[in-house]
Amino acid sequence: MIALELSAGLALLAAICSAFQAIAVEYGLDSSDVTGQRSPALVAAVVSIVVSVVVFWTLLAVRGVSIDGIAVGDVAPFAVAGLANPAVFRLLYFRSIDRIGARLSAAVVSANPAVAALLALPLFGEPFTLLTGIGLACIVAGGIVLQILGNSATAETDLLVDELADVQPRDIVVPGIAMAMLGISFVLVKIGLNRHSDPLLGTAIGQTAALVAFVVLFGVSSETRLKLRIRSRTALLAFTLAGVFVAGNWLAWFSALQLGTVVTVVPLSNTYPLFIVAISYLLARQVPRSPRVISGIVFIVIGATLMQLA
Repeated sequence: MIALELSAGLALLAAICSAFQAIAVEYGLDSSDVTGQRSPALVAAVVSIVVSVVVFWTLLAVRGVSIDGIAVGDVAPFAVAGLANPAVFRLLYFRSIDRIGARLSAAVVSANPAVAALLALPLFGEPFTLLTGIGLACIVAGGIVLQILGNSATAETDLLVDELADVQPRDIVVPGIAMAMLGISFVLVKIGLNRHSDPLLGTAIGQTAALVAFVVLFGVSSETRLKLRIRSRTALLAFTLAGVFVAGNWLAWFSALQLGTVVTVVPLSNTYPLFIVAISYLLARQVPRSPRVISGIVFIVIGATLMQLA
């Protein structure tokens, strides 16, 4: 029971770190220069990965962990997971944040527990109770409600409603692909932890694999190298801070997956749209006034509660 409670706490900590990461990235993107062929989203992805890699390998060095004698097959799932997330996922996610904002991007991506659960059930034989199913559905529904909001005939004045006014259906494609990559990566991580139960080493390998992928991309694509330029020190600082939150997020949810199941950990760690919304309203010194925004928040809270009771 203690392990399950600790797993839940770590999953929620991962969600909080993920929310701060998204807010930091959005702030950095808003502060960056976008002239010429530059791609602030690419810079954000690379900087955050570099920072998290440095953090993880530093922690491993402090612990005196050695990779000698570790079978490649045991840690290969971490490397593959790193290619899915953060390499592909983070680039797509940050591009989505740049286009439609942190709150809406997170709402779409928050549906990834459904992908993870569908894969985990046959692979790991994890228990799936009625409360688990209802909780999962509520969390996904809450994210969808926050995503599909639109301006009503009464022209509600609300932070999220205003943001949704310019969103087109095609804008959901990029965060949708990112959502699938994230769900798959959770399952790969669980496979890796079943073979080698060191969350810190797993996170380090996953992040390093993503960094290597970007280095290879820069080596073969001069066009991509041209995009990796930014002059704003404020943006670089924000992306660096995002990298620190990434490290906290990864370590927390790897540890949560080590102690718990994919079906319970993934939905709880994906309550981060709730925290993003809370932080956003706090920074804007507003409170939610739209009934539909409130309903989305309530769905997520109820879902997270039911996941705990399952």
